Amino acid sequence: MRTILIIDDDVAFTAKLKAQLSEAGYRVLNSTVLAHAERECARERPDLVLLEVRTEHDAGWEALPRLAAFQPVIVLSSAGLEEDVMRGFAAGAADYITKPYRTGELLARIQARMLSEAPVIAPTNPKTTVIEEMTPVSTSRRANDEETAEPVFMSEAEELALLRQSEQAPIRQLSESEQHASLGHRLRAERQRRHLTLVQIENDIKVRMYYLQAIEDEQWSLLPRGPAALGMIRAYAGYFGIDASAAEAEYRLRYQVEEKTPSFSFTVGNVNTRLPRRSPPRWLIVTLAIVLALAIAVGAIYYFDPAFFSQFIGG
Repeated sequence: MRTILIIDDDVAFTAKLKAQLSEAGYRVLNSTVLAHAERECARERPDLVLLEVRTEHDAGWEALPRLAAFQPVIVLSSAGLEEDVMRGFAAGAADYITKPYRTGELLARIQARMLSEAPVIAPTNPKTTVIEEMTPVSTSRRANDEETAEPVFMSEAEELALLRQSEQAPIRQLSESEQHASLGHRLRAERQRRHLTLVQIENDIKVRMYYLQAIEDEQWSLLPRGPAALGMIRAYAGYFGIDASAAEAEYRLRYQVEEKTPSFSFTVGNVNTRLPRRSPPRWLIVTLAIVLALAIAVGAIYYFDPAFFSQFIGG
């Protein structure tokens, strides 16, 4: 069984990624501390490392060349600028994937990297004992890896092939655990059950693919703040007929989101007419307040000193 080491100090994200990789058939190790992760690499010799370079306040950038010297490293990071990607490859990364990512694409890239790193089995001599030592990857091998690296995005032909394969695959029933899972897990399970891609759903409900991925991973911080995020959650859940009220309540509680007050309606005959609630403009409120203050002041002066105004009138 192939071994993958995840290095990321986001504990919640690491737990979800570990579950996804374990379900795909990999032995998964994880570490939130870089020093411990490097010791784990020396002891366990993983086949692949998934590294978040922003671990320990961007200290992952310094660890990347050391880790890449002994095994292939895929950078899986929220640092997604062009200069970040170029810096990652320059430091020895075998591949670079930005968050949020497509789970199917990540698994495909891992599988491709595993195949490219498959060891050559040589005949062994029973009389000879071989002691393996950790040796840095040669420069020529690293250059080879960069030449054969998978493209960052799926090509149009690959996307069409995936769609054709999805149409031919049978639709399975959700397991009991999937039916009672959290919203993100249920949405991913329902999408995979129907063999749909995030691209298809984006075209149907007009919500960006990376927001859909964030909802599946329940990374609410990646969604835009306010009612727009609630609308995205409702749209994606409604696409599969799933009740999203619990996730909406959690989002409101976490980010203190208050939606606009509902409009009021009245009935004329048999027609229900709905009017929006409108607040008066600010300038009108200020003007009325000034006029009211002046009226109160004039009334008070007239009440306590009626002769005050008579001197102006008489003059």
